[in-house]
Amino acid sequence: MLLQELLKTKTKGSHGQLEELMFVHEIMNKTLSLDQYKTLLATNYLVHAAIESKIHHALDENTASQVGADQRYKLSALIKDLEEAGISKDELDQIDITVPNHEYSPAAALGAMYVLEGATMGGQVIQKKLKATPAFEGLNLNYYTIYGDNLMHNWKSFVGVLNTAVPESDYEQVVNSASETFSYIATVSQRVNTILV
Repeated sequence: MLLQELLKTKTKGSHGQLEELMFVHEIMNKTLSLDQYKTLLATNYLVHAAIESKIHHALDENTASQVGADQRYKLSALIKDLEEAGISKDELDQIDITVPNHEYSPAAALGAMYVLEGATMGGQVIQKKLKATPAFEGLNLNYYTIYGDNLMHNWKSFVGVLNTAVPESDYEQVVNSASETFSYIATVSQRVNTILV
């Protein structure tokens, strides 16, 4: 079984739970409110601010080059979206949330990246739904459109590396890290939800 398929199978439950917290039904039904959107933005910002750079730097040089890690930073796009939505970055930075404090191994970093890159893939559908909702008229949705026409290429190149560069002996590390990342995002979402909504 390809590592990508194993990840999808092993994290299916966590993924489903996170979708509930991240308003997937509301997005798909075009009933997402601006307050809910702000919760999504704040959650994604806090997660990326905490772990994005950490996981990219944990990759070995060859893997980082293969996945184009330098081109996969999304924090600046999220900061632009916060500004557009009138959310104070400084206030978000004061929120006390326990961050995974371990050092990522290269395999664990790929597991966390799988979650973040997968969320970006979902962004293509999300931005189309939001652009069809009057409440979001005029917003650039920088995070959800970050890869533009390169979205599918970026995903395929990432999973291509994931499926070929990780030895089977490291699969468990990758899966555990992906599961932990899903849980971490859920924790951040719940915390943000109590503060912003």
